[in-house]
Amino acid sequence: MRVALRPACRTRRTMFRCDMYFPKGGLRPLMQNETISPANGSGTPEKRFRLKPFLRGEYAVAPRAARLVLVIYALLLLSRLIDRAFLSREGEYLSTVLLQLLIFPIPAYLYIRLRGKQFVPALRLRRVSLSHILIILSAILLLAAGCTLLAMVCGMLNAQTSFTLYDTFSSANDGTAGATVRLILTYGVLPAFCEELVFRGILCAEYEENGILYAMAVSSLFFAFLHFDLTALPVYLFAGMLLSLVLYMTRSSVAAMLVHLGYNLFGVLAQAGLSGYCRSTGNLGLLVVLLIALLLLSAAVFCGESARVLRRRARLRLTDAPDSQQTPGLSALSAREFLPALGRAFFCPEAMLAVVLWATGVVINLVR
Repeated sequence: MRVALRPACRTRRTMFRCDMYFPKGGLRPLMQNETISPANGSGTPEKRFRLKPFLRGEYAVAPRAARLVLVIYALLLLSRLIDRAFLSREGEYLSTVLLQLLIFPIPAYLYIRLRGKQFVPALRLRRVSLSHILIILSAILLLAAGCTLLAMVCGMLNAQTSFTLYDTFSSANDGTAGATVRLILTYGVLPAFCEELVFRGILCAEYEENGILYAMAVSSLFFAFLHFDLTALPVYLFAGMLLSLVLYMTRSSVAAMLVHLGYNLFGVLAQAGLSGYCRSTGNLGLLVVLLIALLLLSAAVFCGESARVLRRRARLRLTDAPDSQQTPGLSALSAREFLPALGRAFFCPEAMLAVVLWATGVVINLVR
C-alpha cells in the first residue's frame, strides 16, 4: 500500500498523487480527482479541475435538466428567424400555438420519457385542493401587483403596448369574442402550462436534491433567462420565485399553472390599458399607492395561508400521521455552501451554452 507522508517543513507547495493519505481523522482512500497538499500540514484534499469530467458534467448538479433548458433556449432563438409578416397573417394564432408546442411540450415529453416512469410523480401534476384556493388567488394578485411595480421601476411599463411572449409573439385583439377567446388560449393558457411544466415541474424536481431554496433559485434563474430581456430580469426573477413558492406550498404544479394563467390573463386583458394610462398621465401617485396596497394585502393573505399549511404539515409529522406527499427540506446546504453550489448548477457545458444563448438573445434585443 502506498501512502503520502507529510514532510515537517517545505518551502514550496508540492502536490502528491497517492492511493491513501493520513488526514487528522485517520486513514481513508483518496477520492477520484482529489490531491493533497502536504505543505499546509492539514492533509485536507483539494479538488483539481479536470477537463474530461467537466465535459461529462460531473462537476455540475443535474446536468440533464440543463440540456433541456439549452434545447428550449435554442428553439426559442430559432423561432425569431421566422418572418414576422407570416405571424401577422390569418394563421397567426395557429402558428404561435405550433411554435410553442415545438419549443416546450415536445422536448419536455421526450425528457420525461428518457427519465422513465419513476420520474412522473416528481412533477407533482396533482389536482388542486380546495384548501389552497386562497393561496392561489392571493398569489395571482401578489404576482400582478409585484410585477407591475417592478416593471414601473425598470421603466418597462410605458413602452408596452401589448402583451408579448419572449419578445417574439405579440398579442393583438380586434375586440370580437372569437378573437378574445383565441387570445386567451394562445397567450394565456398554453404558455402557463408549457412554462410551468418545464420550470416548476421538471427543473424543481431535478434540482431539489439540495433543498427547496436551491431548486427555487436555479429554476427561477433559468425562467428569468428564458425571456431574453435584461431590463425585465428582476420582474421574471420575482415571478419565478413566487411561482416556486406556490408549487411547494400546494405540492401541485397545477396550482402554479393556475397562478401563471391568472397573471397572463391580467397581462393580455389589462396590460395595454395600464400602459396607455401611464403614458397619458403624468401623475402616477394614485396608481402606485393602489398597487402597493394590493401588494401588501395579497402578501399578508398569502403568508397567512402558507403558515397555516406549514402548521398542518408540522402537526402531521408530530403525530406520525400518514403524509404521502412529502416535501424536501428547506435546504441541504449551509449558508456558506449555498452560493458555490448555485454556481455549480451552471458549471457544465450545457448550462454555460444556455447562458451564452441568453446573452445572444439579449444582444439581439438591444441591437434591434
